Amino acid sequence: MSNEIVKFSNQFNNVALKKFDAVHLDVLMAIASRVREKGTATVEFSFEELRGLMRLRKNLTNRQLADKIVQTNARLLALNYMFEDSGKIIQFALFTKFVTDPQEATLAVGVNEEFAFLLNDLTSQFTRFELAEFADLKSKYAKEFYRRAKQYRSSGIWKISRDEFCRLLSVPKSTAEQVRDLNKRVLKPIIEECGPLLGLKIERQYVKRRLSGFVFTFARETPPVIDARPVEARKAEDAGHWTKRRRVRRGVHDH
Repeated sequence: MSNEIVKFSNQFNNVALKKFDAVHLDVLMAIASRVREKGTATVEFSFEELRGLMRLRKNLTNRQLADKIVQTNARLLALNYMFEDSGKIIQFALFTKFVTDPQEATLAVGVNEEFAFLLNDLTSQFTRFELAEFADLKSKYAKEFYRRAKQYRSSGIWKISRDEFCRLLSVPKSTAEQVRDLNKRVLKPIIEECGPLLGLKIERQYVKRRLSGFVFTFARETPPVIDARPVEARKAEDAGHWTKRRRVRRGVHDH
């Protein structure tokens, strides 16, 4: 399960996941890793599988895990989503089917056709990262920062205003208004957890001595062309370029 990939449209990063804790975020990303490129088909998995995907450290009973799963979808439904092209604001019903069975310890989900574009047919403008790396982060702020940093993995730089940063990471108003609290409760866990992982550096920007925004820089990545296992290749001796390796079955000869 260490190679599970989460991949979604960059538009999803504009949604502030209010009232989500670290476990809710792990539940959501674990589900996202399995429903991507599945269209609106129902995807089922066991609680045991979900625990593995989440790399769950807490010893939650099936009932407790079921509560977290239900809470995750309830929090999604409480959010609003604005379509970029029409300006319509609708309830963020990402899933049309969301069935949690504590007795059977199973979960079945189906993506809403209206939001299927967030998780399907993604060829450009998408965020991609390893689920295990995300799940290993402890702080909800580190997790929320991490997935947005991955949106800018090619450039290795994310410039954002203080207000928008606090909105996206759902920082409480009382914390956002006090720089000391913002540093201690939000930026500190981000630096401690994402710093070594991403090679993260933070430049604070000021306007008239007031903290106005941030420039985050981190290691650049070259995203893979496809998520599937790469085609085995060898270097052609005479041409000096890479070619697909031909697979010849035993007993079959070229003519």
